[in-house]
Amino acid sequence: MNGAAADGEDIFPGSRGSAHLVEWIDRVLIDLRDGRINDARAALESQEWRTLNLAGIPDPIRNQMHESLEAAAQALREDQPSPGEAEAALLIARSRFIPGG
Repeated sequence: MNGAAADGEDIFPGSRGSAHLVEWIDRVLIDLRDGRINDARAALESQEWRTLNLAGIPDPIRNQMHESLEAAAQALREDQPSPGEAEAALLIARSRFIPGG
C-alpha cells in the first residue's frame, strides 16, 4: 500500500486534468510576474488549456474556470493592459482546483 492508484488511474476523478490546468495557469502567472505580458496574452488568447486532458473535471468547474480565464484574457486585451486584474482572474481560476478553494 503505497497510496498510488492502480493502473496509473487518478485517485480522484479529474485530478490529473486539474494538475495540468494548475501547471498551465502557473506558467501564465509567471509570465505576468516576469513582465512578459505579450506571452501571457498569447497563451490566454490561444486557449491552449483546451488542448490539455480535462477528463473527469465536472462541467460546472470547467465553466467557472473558463470564465475566469476569459476575464484574464480581457484584462490583457485592453489598450491599457491590467496585469493585476489578469493575475487576480488567474488566481480565481487556479483556486477552483485547490482543496477548499
